[in-house]
Amino acid sequence: MIPVIAPIGINWFYESQATNLAQDLSAFGLAAAALSSSDVAALRAHAGSTVLIVNYSECLITAERAGRRGELVAALGEFEHRVLVNYDTIYSHWFGNQFPADAPPITAIVDLTMVRQVAVPFVRGVPYAWAPEAFSARERAAVRPWQPGRPLPWAMLGHATADRAAFLSAAMEALGSDGLAFLPPHRPFDRRSGFEATEIARVLARSDLYLWSSHHSFPYHEGFRALHAVAAGAVPAKVDPLNAAHFAHVPWVYSSLEAVREARERHGLAGLYQAAFDFIERHGRLAGNVAEAIAPWHSPARRLLEDGSRLEVAQ
Repeated sequence: MIPVIAPIGINWFYESQATNLAQDLSAFGLAAAALSSSDVAALRAHAGSTVLIVNYSECLITAERAGRRGELVAALGEFEHRVLVNYDTIYSHWFGNQFPADAPPITAIVDLTMVRQVAVPFVRGVPYAWAPEAFSARERAAVRPWQPGRPLPWAMLGHATADRAAFLSAAMEALGSDGLAFLPPHRPFDRRSGFEATEIARVLARSDLYLWSSHHSFPYHEGFRALHAVAAGAVPAKVDPLNAAHFAHVPWVYSSLEAVREARERHGLAGLYQAAFDFIERHGRLAGNVAEAIAPWHSPARRLLEDGSRLEVAQ
């Protein structure tokens, strides 16, 4: 059994992904269970080879709030492989937070991102592998393609910042003022944040375009957003003037909002949606990608892939 620990109660994005990953790995043939990092007893019950850690920093915070940080640190020390499932840009302080000095060190990194960040075998002295971001089998079965007649031409969702306020103003000028923007003050991504899965899906199921821009200048493709858009039938559109050339192979990254408008006029929303869907489909499935990434350190995954049981794995 592979435990997948997450900061349950702090960040539903990571909580949801841990559950999704554990379910998909189990269906793939690698038994896994999603656990709160504060559930130390359950974690210790599966101590041994490999633990997958979704945001180490926030996992430690969750345990600390429950008065169990020391217990979690001790339990993690019982695992041979502590694999960080990474959703941050490796150039940021958020990524640096995944390497605490007072806890057992990460022994490997699985970079679960839409676009590979670096083509090197080690990052911060730790073995690094890219797992292309992809739908789980369950998510893929629930995808609902874009259809005409949606009431919202565009939607923006994210915490309020000065840059996002300027981006919203530009979007209204370039694409019209009848979209929807939900930009509340910064708050934890808990179940009361307004950014819960069903609420995001409800908005995107009524939107033609899902717009966002980076809140930093690093060449990084944010996790979750493109999958959320395509699953709900919306067209993803990331606007990144600084790094658009870096993402030239990704069909939904643009240098400007004007470029978004021109692409919509040239290819139509149906064509843009299909291009985004096809790009993600070429990434295969979540469990296969993660199994391939952890195979060098986790012998059950290696055996599963070698014996021909492998499902769809990105090439």
